[in-house]
Amino acid sequence: MVEHDIIFQKEKDGSPIKCLVSDFDMVCTSFPPHPTLETKDVTTDDWADENGEDSFEPDVLLLKAYNLEVQIGYSGDAGTANIKIFDFLKYLLGHDGNGVRLKMYNPYTNMGYKGVRFVSYTPEQYQNLSGDLITFTITFRVTEPASTVSPVYSDNTLIGLQ
Repeated sequence: MVEHDIIFQKEKDGSPIKCLVSDFDMVCTSFPPHPTLETKDVTTDDWADENGEDSFEPDVLLLKAYNLEVQIGYSGDAGTANIKIFDFLKYLLGHDGNGVRLKMYNPYTNMGYKGVRFVSYTPEQYQNLSGDLITFTITFRVTEPASTVSPVYSDNTLIGLQ
């Protein structure tokens, strides 16, 4: 693993670990250090004949799902970017047979999430001189905002995300 890596594992039992660098030949160029969290709305009544509002505050506030935007870069021989990007997108879209729900972990920020799925791909910069150079943004939806994920090692070998 390198500091610009992202580790993925589908949530289906027995799914293999995938690394952005070693499995897809790409690097993470930007990853939010912390997600923007927002609570779900609480039940309120706003009476016209009273100041303020009546609200029900539960013992625990619940969090809304949110989007996580990750910038990724690829550099390789001329004509290779499209194949590499489509292979990565097919993995995110579930074409590997392990579904679409992901666990993901960024070793640079030490942040990990589960209940993650692909939302969109946005190309940003493409250059083809003597080779392909492309940067793009992948938007993920984090559906379990209160979850965290950490790598699990056995004998100094990464065996999963938990």
